[in-house]
Amino acid sequence: MGKGIKHSSIKWSSVISTGATSVLAITALITVYLTVAAWKVQQETTRPYFVLKESPKVELGDELSLELKFNNVGIHPAITLSSTTVVFDEQLSAEPIYYDESSIVNEIPKDAASSLVMNVPSDELYPKQLNINEHYVVVDLLYTDPILNKSYNQTIYMKWSGVREGKMQPTVHVQAEEKDEIVDYFQKHSIDPKFRTQ
Repeated sequence: MGKGIKHSSIKWSSVISTGATSVLAITALITVYLTVAAWKVQQETTRPYFVLKESPKVELGDELSLELKFNNVGIHPAITLSSTTVVFDEQLSAEPIYYDESSIVNEIPKDAASSLVMNVPSDELYPKQLNINEHYVVVDLLYTDPILNKSYNQTIYMKWSGVREGKMQPTVHVQAEEKDEIVDYFQKHSIDPKFRTQ
């Protein structure tokens, strides 16, 4: 009878020991998962990220000129910055009046600015008019973080409100429902697939 009690207590101690080991293993896995997740979040907070430094500058002379100034607000620098820019009438019926790709060789460190200038020829948009329709301006940026060795993509959607009775109108951000229409427009006109829908 004494052997049965001893044998039973050994089984229970084995079960408790196995259970405790399992709990410790699961706790260790959760700790590793949380550490990796926190590290990924920290990476995203240090990556390069571009914002418009000021409202886009629009000039009408012999042609339409738009200048966008981007500022790297991330901690890490950006390298191999390239952009694709498309300008098209807000009616979304005609082909784009401007489509251009460009790139910057130099590194863009934290808090540094970079300008993108677009000149739309007068045969695409005659600037000497009293009224000019609104136009969408979409810029797709692609760049690399040399520290993380990872590439990032940003798409910026804006609308230039055109000219009304000879007066230049402002450039504003696109609303959510307009973005969906723009994405449809890109698909209809087979615009470069680098443009993201996120």
